[in-house]
Amino acid sequence: MVKLLFGGRRTLLLAALACVLGSITVYANIGLLAASAWLICAAALHPSVAELSVAIVGVRFFGLARAVARYAERYTSHDATFRLLADIRVWLYARLEPLAPARLAGLDKGDLFSRIVADVETLKFFYLRAVFPVVIAILVTAATAALLAWLAPWLVWPVVAAYLITGCVLPVVLSRLSRQAGQGVIGARSRLHGVLADSIDGLTELAAFGQAANQTAKILLENDRLTTSQEQANRITAAAEAAGVLGMNLTVIGAIVLAAPLVNGGQLDGVYLAVVALAVQAGFEAILPLPAVVYYLQESAAALARINAITVQAPVGTANGETPVPANALQLSADKLSFAYAPHSAPVLTDITFCLSPGKRLAIVGASGAGKSTLAGLLLRFWDCEQGMLRLNDCDISAYSPESVRQIFSVVSQDTYLFNATVGDNILLAKPDADPADFQAVIEAAMLSEFVDKLPQGLATRTGQNGLAISGGERQRIALARALLKNAPVWLLDEPTAGLDAQTEAAVMAHILRAAGSRALILITHRLVGLEDMDEILVLADGQVVERGTAAELLAAQGTFYQMRTLQQDLLNIS
Repeated sequence: MVKLLFGGRRTLLLAALACVLGSITVYANIGLLAASAWLICAAALHPSVAELSVAIVGVRFFGLARAVARYAERYTSHDATFRLLADIRVWLYARLEPLAPARLAGLDKGDLFSRIVADVETLKFFYLRAVFPVVIAILVTAATAALLAWLAPWLVWPVVAAYLITGCVLPVVLSRLSRQAGQGVIGARSRLHGVLADSIDGLTELAAFGQAANQTAKILLENDRLTTSQEQANRITAAAEAAGVLGMNLTVIGAIVLAAPLVNGGQLDGVYLAVVALAVQAGFEAILPLPAVVYYLQESAAALARINAITVQAPVGTANGETPVPANALQLSADKLSFAYAPHSAPVLTDITFCLSPGKRLAIVGASGAGKSTLAGLLLRFWDCEQGMLRLNDCDISAYSPESVRQIFSVVSQDTYLFNATVGDNILLAKPDADPADFQAVIEAAMLSEFVDKLPQGLATRTGQNGLAISGGERQRIALARALLKNAPVWLLDEPTAGLDAQTEAAVMAHILRAAGSRALILITHRLVGLEDMDEILVLADGQVVERGTAAELLAAQGTFYQMRTLQQDLLNIS
């Protein structure tokens, strides 16, 4: 990550160019004030216009050069910074994607959003207000020293010493305060984002339970804390700027005091006294930003530490080999599979064994918390099993990369996410280059045609943030259409009919089973609908297989499955 902060070759070249242009800007300012001072002083002696012509041209040249160089410097420095931020965002997303969902499950959504957006945005100050000012100050100090060495050599060391005190010693004094202030702003902003994210996600519940006012009070409290932290940081930067201006004025006064005897002694022409004073003052344009550099470095370090806290984690499912996933018929099997989320926690799954051959339909049923969705996560390599074996075509599944394993599955999860895009775009997520005929076919197979026809803009209708503009049942149908469109050899359906009424649920399940054809299918559900067509049913309880067989066999055994089926039928009859 630290290496990434300095960007690629192009970014470094742009950064170097920005430093050169920034230095030229200050050089032009020194030249402008020095030429102006000489012109005013020399004109007081009433020389001929010819003697003043060079200075007059110089004033015009340096004035124009300063404006052009400043614009070019701003353009180049921001171009380099925005390219750098783009590289960091792409890098960060590439690091975060393999961590989901296992490593990100315990993070607060608002805090994660703050790290991805606000903390990355903070890093722009690393270049603009930390790196660039330091490099420019070094170049300008050297140029100012060279000018003074030509005009008044005795002033070189005192002026350079003043530059160093103002630009180096003062930032060190402010470093402790700036470290605390920078971390305070980052932390307060993260907490505010966390409360805001919770508030937005829970707007319906807050309104229903009359807690909107209390939540607003929490937001205002966190906002006040952020404001207080920012005010503290602003006081530090203001104090740094004031101290810099004070250092500049004292240095100019000191330069005049030291140069005056040289004028009296004839060692320095009187017209150059003002030139020396204003040149020293103009050089401070590069020194004044330095006291604030430490604050921005500390703020960038705090943001970088928060980003690193996530990205240093290793993905839970990692590729142990480079074996390509075969394109032919697939066989998936588990042999005494066991899994726990933490090393010393109770196992979620224990001794799970099954075999999914091509075309087989396997149902995994059980009450909520039985471990069904955890098993789905293991199949998709969101986690890796700790005991037992999960095999793909008689090869340990960990020999394949997580990405290649996921390509063999079409997935419908119980918490389907819909992007704030059109209905059509959300379906095409599975296969952006899908044939129009195939696209229309999956819409009909997922029983979406009637729904789409009623939409104001058809498939071009936007779903809203996380699909809030449509019902839960239609969200699941869109998820089904995605799975159908991907057309993978194994279908993994995790509560695919959640949110649908009983009649629609039965119809959708019939469509799914028909569309699956000869493909392998894993149905994870607690709703015992459409299980008569399953080749095998595993009944989970407390993470273990307590029963297995076909629906007819399990009903005849009158065990756990029979009790679940009877209870659901009774509830349906009551409703």
